[in-house]
Amino acid sequence: MNKKSPAGLYIHVPFCAQKCRYCDFYSFPKGEEYFEVYKNRVIEAIEFYSKKYARCYNSLYFGGGTPLLLGEKHLCDIMAAAKPYLTEDAEVTAEGNPGVSERVDFKKLREAGINRLSFGLQSSNERELSALGRIHTAKEAAETVKAAQNAGFDNISLDLMLGIPYQTEKSLLESIDFCASLGIQHISSYMLKIEEGTPLSRSDLRFLCADEEKVSDLYLFACEELEKRGFAQYEISNFAKEGKRAFHNSRYWLDDEYVGIGPSAHSFMEGRRYFFDRNIRDFLEKPFEETEREESSGGGWEEFAMLRLRLTDGLDVFELAEKFPEVSPEEILENAKPFEKPGLLKINGSKISFTPKGFLLSNALTAEILY
Repeated sequence: MNKKSPAGLYIHVPFCAQKCRYCDFYSFPKGEEYFEVYKNRVIEAIEFYSKKYARCYNSLYFGGGTPLLLGEKHLCDIMAAAKPYLTEDAEVTAEGNPGVSERVDFKKLREAGINRLSFGLQSSNERELSALGRIHTAKEAAETVKAAQNAGFDNISLDLMLGIPYQTEKSLLESIDFCASLGIQHISSYMLKIEEGTPLSRSDLRFLCADEEKVSDLYLFACEELEKRGFAQYEISNFAKEGKRAFHNSRYWLDDEYVGIGPSAHSFMEGRRYFFDRNIRDFLEKPFEETEREESSGGGWEEFAMLRLRLTDGLDVFELAEKFPEVSPEEILENAKPFEKPGLLKINGSKISFTPKGFLLSNALTAEILY
């Protein structure tokens, strides 16, 4: 099994305490009646796909929903089933909501092998949290982080959202300072996208969200302030202290392989991209391969280049050409040159990397450079 290079493993947990107003992920409130059977099905899937691909994993990510809502017993059972397939140095992350942290024993999670936590803070401002439909307070978030640290966790990430209702530069700075004061190692700072069909899209609160120009200003402001506090940007929306980049998430942008388990989970294995339907009953009741849906062949040069350009490390055009001989590295470099002077990207030898200003225009810039 270990002759092939390790892949990543993603486990989707579609349960949450309360659906947030902006959320478009496949998740639903509560669901305790599913917890036991869902855990058992996930364990079956781990066994099935690990044997199918004959792989071990050097990263495991519990995403959601709110994985910590399962409680430590179910999470520890899943970890016990996954352990034979994990490398000794595997990064294992579990997402959580500060409002449900009382449901878990962080010490038991740490002992089970989970070594990284990611909490959906979004803001430290109570008015902003209420507008988003979050169930926690800033005080509860601080207490949750402290409890995790006391249990031995030294790799903790917090989410911050940009462009949310009522947010100002001042309140964003307060949220950034709040995060920094907690001694965490990683921050994911996303721009809010109002998805059709979500409660926020039907609420008057949508008119209190930042417009495109304002959210761009907030993004550049956040990049600058996070850098000052030791959080170096390494991807469009991700910032980390030295040595604390998210290994699992980085594999997506590096076009590395991963297996996704659970309804709506995506996979990229052996040049094939596929996903599970957004249907928990199908996942629980039907044969796994029967619910897989083809996404694309995956692994092409355009995909490789676009994903690398999400990273501050950027795209090495000679590496691209070595992997895909049909590509002209000189042509791509020539296409990129006009965007260097306006400060949208940097060219360092054979590497092209976007600046924060460039990331704001990444889709259009990528198209101009590659085609």
